[in-house]
This record gives sequence, C-alpha cells and structure tokens, in this order.
Amino acid sequence: MDVLAPFRIAFEGLKPGKHDFEMRVDAEFFDSFPLSELSSVDAICCVELDKIGTTLDCVVKLSGHCDLPCDRCLGPIQLPLAFQERLVVKLGEVTDFESDVWTLGSDVHELDLSQAVFEWCHLALPNRRIHAADAECDEEVTDHIGWQDENQPSGSSEGENDDIDPRWNALKDLK
Repeated sequence: MDVLAPFRIAFEGLKPGKHDFEMRVDAEFFDSFPLSELSSVDAICCVELDKIGTTLDCVVKLSGHCDLPCDRCLGPIQLPLAFQERLVVKLGEVTDFESDVWTLGSDVHELDLSQAVFEWCHLALPNRRIHAADAECDEEVTDHIGWQDENQPSGSSEGENDDIDPRWNALKDLK
C-alpha cells in the first residue's frame, strides 16, 4: 500500500469551491522519507482546498504529538506538533515548486502535498527540546554531565572568584 497516496489530491475532477481532505500522519509516513528526524508521530492533517478557476488555495492544518529525545538527558519526551500553513497553487505550462506560489504544468494532474507536510512538520519542531520540568530529566544523566537547574545553588562559591585576573575584577566595577 502506498502510504503517501492520501497526500496526492487529484484536482482535475474537482468542482470550483471548497473541498476538505483529512490525512493521518504517523511513523509510516515518515518512514517514506530518508533521514527524517521524526519517527514516532501521531497527528491528523486537515487540508481545505479552495478551487477558484486555475488557482488552488490550500490551507493545511496539522495537530498531534511526536516523541523525541530530550536535548538535556536523552530521555523520551512527548512534544506537541502543530502548524497551519497556506499554499497557493496555479495551473500553468511549466511545473515550478521553488517560488512561494507553486505552478503545476499541464502534464500534472494531482497535487502532492507529502513533501510539503514533511518539511512543515520538521519546521514546527521547537529548537530546544527539553522536559517541561527539570525534575523530569533523567537524574543519572544530568549528574554525569554536571548539569544543575537554575533553582539549585551552584557548587561554586564567591571565594573562587578571588583567582580571577584583577583586570577582569576592575571591569566588574564599571557597572
């Protein structure tokens, strides 16, 4: 079975107006793409396609969650995965996916959103993926790397600052 088939929308037979499509985005979807950072995903992708003459106006919404390793302790963390994107597609002579407005040539009869959904999912991921509470991180790993949360007093005391070059101490007085 072709996992990406639901992401290919045959637009030639569609009447002008709004049409709704719903696709499931899961691990099988991301297995279809090499080098995907996501593997454990459970999400629903809703596409609202508005056909107006030779223009297709698509609003793509995705909502779900994914499981990734925590950046701090490498423990599993479940993160929300959601986005809403708009894609305008015009029907023309030559196929072009490089600009903001996609152009589909006369030889193309379906709109393939699989690559776009794949990229939008990766762009929707947060830059820093850590547990919401510091206590949820694996204590053994955080102790091994010497990480402490901001609420705990650090191991360094004020006495250690005496070893600093006096020129740097002079800069502290400039405040």
